[in-house]
Amino acid sequence: MHDFDDAGMYTFETTDHVISDHYADDTAHVDDVSSQVGPQPTPDDVSTESSSPTDELDAQSEPDAHPTGNPALDIDLTDDTSENSAVHGNPVEWTINWFYQQVDGYCGPAVVGQLVAEYTGANITDPQHLVDRAVELGLMSADDPTGGMTLPAIERLLEDQGVPATISSGSLDDLRTQLDDGHAVIAMVDSGEIWQPGGESVEDDTPDHVLVVAGIDDERGVVILSDPGVPNGSQLEVPIEQFEQAWADSGHQMLVADEPDADLVPTAPPNSSRSTVISLRS
Repeated sequence: MHDFDDAGMYTFETTDHVISDHYADDTAHVDDVSSQVGPQPTPDDVSTESSSPTDELDAQSEPDAHPTGNPALDIDLTDDTSENSAVHGNPVEWTINWFYQQVDGYCGPAVVGQLVAEYTGANITDPQHLVDRAVELGLMSADDPTGGMTLPAIERLLEDQGVPATISSGSLDDLRTQLDDGHAVIAMVDSGEIWQPGGESVEDDTPDHVLVVAGIDDERGVVILSDPGVPNGSQLEVPIEQFEQAWADSGHQMLVADEPDADLVPTAPPNSSRSTVISLRS
């Protein structure tokens, strides 16, 4: 837990919209082989003459399925990466730097702190200095910084801290591609649809929160988030459809780091597996 002041969330404004998020009290949870076939020859059957051409053709007609020709001596060791084979991004990397914002309007500086620590190696234990810097640059209100930041303001703060990023919009497939290529991605979402999986008491369709998309696990059907807005936000998982609906309220806006980070590339390429056959010979 990082000391980042009282409880709360964030206010945002896209290029065309002003957005504000509200603190959530409730968080979202989304859980023996046979030997070679055929009789062995007896001594009387052994001949010094070579086998007939027909016999040779018959012997070659069915290639061995095993390197030694003996299934009892061949062991297929498969490096099963099925658990990671459908994961886009490297979610575990984001557990190293995660901040619980604790204050209304501070999710922007919190995610900026995550990206700056990830990309520059800066030892950030409390992103309060990023709030102060945002106020200094006029990106947050000096009178009430809890009013939050716009997405363009977050983009500018990232650039000020040495992590250039670009605002764009796209599909889930575009998001998967960015994660596979090792880019950090901040998504703008409707916080109520992330934290209240049963549905908001009053649907406002308002994008009022930003978070880091740590990964997408297609096999399990979840998006893995690094969300500063809830105490259990590190590795928070929500169903893909639920995330997509929350993200759609912003017009699928995302802020993508211009450069990839090698540590964010998936540890195993999606849909990959490796298989090795070891032959045991006496």
